[in-house]
Amino acid sequence: MRYIKTLFRIEREADARGVDLKTRLKIRKEQSEPLLKQFKQWLDEYYPTVSAKSPLGKAMGYAIKYWPELQTFLQDARIRLDNNHTERDIKPFVMARKMFLFCDTIDGAKALSIHFSLMITAKQHRLDPYKYYCHILEQIPLCETLADYEALLPWNVGIERVREADHPIAS
Repeated sequence: MRYIKTLFRIEREADARGVDLKTRLKIRKEQSEPLLKQFKQWLDEYYPTVSAKSPLGKAMGYAIKYWPELQTFLQDARIRLDNNHTERDIKPFVMARKMFLFCDTIDGAKALSIHFSLMITAKQHRLDPYKYYCHILEQIPLCETLADYEALLPWNVGIERVREADHPIAS
């Protein structure tokens, strides 16, 4: 747990300093990567001495099995150490799945997928999902070309962005 807690501390400190992606990657290379190497050495040394069926053995086995994936955040500063933001994004879908009865057709499921994809992508681009949806619904009838539609994608629109403090993904 000390290794994991230290990795999260490094990330929290980088967040608190508001570092850019290049600096975050440098911090990870200098601080997190050596720590991960120590953790891997510890896992390799102690995993054989622990029952694979015990909670500790299962946790250690999981870490070893997914070791390459665990290190992915060292290569790309945009990747977070955990997936809590994704869990928050999908929570409304998990909670509302019984209400999605109209998705009993492929077309209904595709429409719902497009809707949720747009909403989550809008949030990730610091857009107010409601304002964004109103904007695209007003603009779609005016679209004539593929470029017109692409201009409505969340990363291309020029509507007001959500303030950082109001954005749940930013935290």
